[in-house]
Amino acid sequence: MAKKQTNTTAHIDNLHLVKKLTSEYQTAFYRLLDYLYDDHRKSELDKSVVANIALEQCFEGMKKEKKPLLVIPKDLKEYVSKYSKGPIFKDMKRKLRDQDYEKMQMSSIWLVFTLTIVLIVFKNILMYDFFVNYWIDLFVGVVASVFAYQNFKIKKRLIQRYDFGKLYFRIDAITLGACIFIKLISPTNADLSYFILVISFFITKKKMKPQFEAVIEPKKVIE
Repeated sequence: MAKKQTNTTAHIDNLHLVKKLTSEYQTAFYRLLDYLYDDHRKSELDKSVVANIALEQCFEGMKKEKKPLLVIPKDLKEYVSKYSKGPIFKDMKRKLRDQDYEKMQMSSIWLVFTLTIVLIVFKNILMYDFFVNYWIDLFVGVVASVFAYQNFKIKKRLIQRYDFGKLYFRIDAITLGACIFIKLISPTNADLSYFILVISFFITKKKMKPQFEAVIEPKKVIE
């Protein structure tokens, strides 16, 4: 059975695909992964890029019935150095960037949806006016809160991975604070909180898109 890595200080994309490799290829891949985790000079994104290049090569090698050592050699330093630059590295970085951009969009949409539910339940509890009853409404609110938190963690991880700064956290904090304030002063659930969440989503999307593009093409950076 393949030995799994124990040091997980960086998030590596697409690791769920490793289980589709043979045990020999899994062992070779996890050996590389441990090496990448121990490399403190590389960014999380660069580690993920190299790991995904290796993962693709493992599948190709497995398909051609090559021995794992012919795909991921013993000299990991040379292997990592080779695939930490050049067109293969750039193409994989673009692929992961596009994947992360889609994750960011989906997590942001789900954040709007789940926070809307949380705010509605919050208002219902304040007004003591429930859709069903106190406990069911509270349960729905708790589940929505858990989903909101999970999607916020995805968004936070991606912002930190690409070093986008704290602007988006400030936007989220101001947005949530404004929504809670509106819920406190509004006599009903029919208020502007949902529209504020949607507006915040589109502002974030507009500002973030050129930053994602600049990951591959630095000249496109927009301040």
